Amino acid sequence: CHHPSENWLCLICKDVLCSRFINKHMLYHYQETGHCIALSFSDLSVWCFACDSYLDAQSILELRPVYEVAHLLKFGERPPFRSLEVLDLSSGQNGGSSSSS
Repeated sequence: CHHPSENWLCLICKDVLCSRFINKHMLYHYQETGHCIALSFSDLSVWCFACDSYLDAQSILELRPVYEVAHLLKFGERPPFRSLEVLDLSSGQNGGSSSSS
C-alpha cells in the first residue's frame, strides 16, 4: 500500500509490507504464506506472527546478521550487541559446559 510509516520486512521472502496497525498487509501476508517472522523498519524489532510475540535479536543468533545490517543501514553504525555470556546469565542458563558423573 506504500504507506510511509510502520513498514515491516518479511525475513523469509523480503517483501516489505505495512503493519497490522496500518492496513494489516504483513498480517495478511503471514496468513496467506505462513511467513511468520518480520522486522520493523521503525524500531528494528522482530515479530513472530506464529508465536504472537517479539523475538530478541540479541539472543537468537540466526537473527543477529539481519538485525546488524538493518541497524547499520538505519543508524550508520553497528548495534551494541550484548555478550553471549551475559545473555546466558540473564536467562538463567549456565554458559559453561556441564559434566556428568
